[in-house]
Amino acid sequence: MASTATTPAGGSGLASTDDAAVMSRFRELVPQLGGNYKGAHGKVAVIGGCLEFTGAPFFAAMSALRVGADMAYVICTPSAATAIKSYSPELMVLPYLHEAAAAAAWPGGAGEDKVDMVAVSRAVDRILPWLQRATAVVVGPGLGDDPAVCEAGAALLHHARALGLPVVIDGSALTHIIAQRPEYAVGYSNCVLTPNVAELGRIGAAVGVHLPGRMSDAWQVHAPSIAQAFGGPVVVAKGPTDLICVPSSPPHAAADAAAASPSPSPSTSGQELRPLLECKDPGALRRCGGQGDVLAGTIAAFLCWAVKQQGGSKASAAQSSGVRPSSTSTTTTSGGGLEPGTTAMCVYAACKVMRGAAAEAYRVQERSLLAGDIIPHLYPTFRRVVGGP
Repeated sequence: MASTATTPAGGSGLASTDDAAVMSRFRELVPQLGGNYKGAHGKVAVIGGCLEFTGAPFFAAMSALRVGADMAYVICTPSAATAIKSYSPELMVLPYLHEAAAAAAWPGGAGEDKVDMVAVSRAVDRILPWLQRATAVVVGPGLGDDPAVCEAGAALLHHARALGLPVVIDGSALTHIIAQRPEYAVGYSNCVLTPNVAELGRIGAAVGVHLPGRMSDAWQVHAPSIAQAFGGPVVVAKGPTDLICVPSSPPHAAADAAAASPSPSPSTSGQELRPLLECKDPGALRRCGGQGDVLAGTIAAFLCWAVKQQGGSKASAAQSSGVRPSSTSTTTTSGGGLEPGTTAMCVYAACKVMRGAAAEAYRVQERSLLAGDIIPHLYPTFRRVVGGP
């Protein structure tokens, strides 16, 4: 059930945090079937996938399709493309991310410690037309730690923000982009950060919220403080209970405060701030890898629907983004900024669908449960949790 906790100031745009009320409002976002053009229900771009990690971007993209997005494409490295293409013909796979490690493998290569920024820039330019077509973007599943790939991921995150696109930042991007350069997310309200407990500690430290003691699920209590320090993104701290947190101050005010001084310590701010929503629905007892990728893709699909219903304009997108597009950025927008409450509502619904699907898959598979087993249960769970065809 949903928590009745709300942030103490600033407002979220949600009239009620009761489970029934939140889900009733979410149902209003679900698009009607029939008479639509291809892409009307959302196009999800997943940026990630490298030689070592090919499953994560597949799970994210396929989950987006299985809950109702019309199209999904994976922007990955050349070394990952063939594997991802072989998983499903439903996905468009674009092998455009430049790999420093791949260059280093050849005689005279640049070496892993030296990033060819010209090659990275060319890769980003090639990807930008695809980014412009997206309704929502997921950055991070299977991105890995290749420095060139991470530079491209950061640049694409910047462009997505300049376009005002909803962005879900997950997995490797939390560790290798946001934990190193939090400014890519600070102040951006059209953004969702999806940390597990370890990633929560890393991104918290990046904005001055250093979590006490050893890593444990107890760290989740500080998620509202971390959301407040980021001053814009919705933070969903994944764990036994998924805590969905929004900042209590307007995004620009919180971002300015975060830039001016370190955020309050968890010992004080953790007592003042609470999650907006809590998803406690039962999930799977087995903690197999890949469940976070399934959740990220599901969130992105739901954000597509929110954007499509809202319509949006270039002006609202630019206002929401908190940054001005650079001279090399594109200026077209695929969606306007969403209210934090609307984004949180989409995240909450995605958590419920993901947990329900995982629970059903676990009922069948038990100890042998894998992330791929969850995906076929997403839509039946959506029908049960949300309703409708």
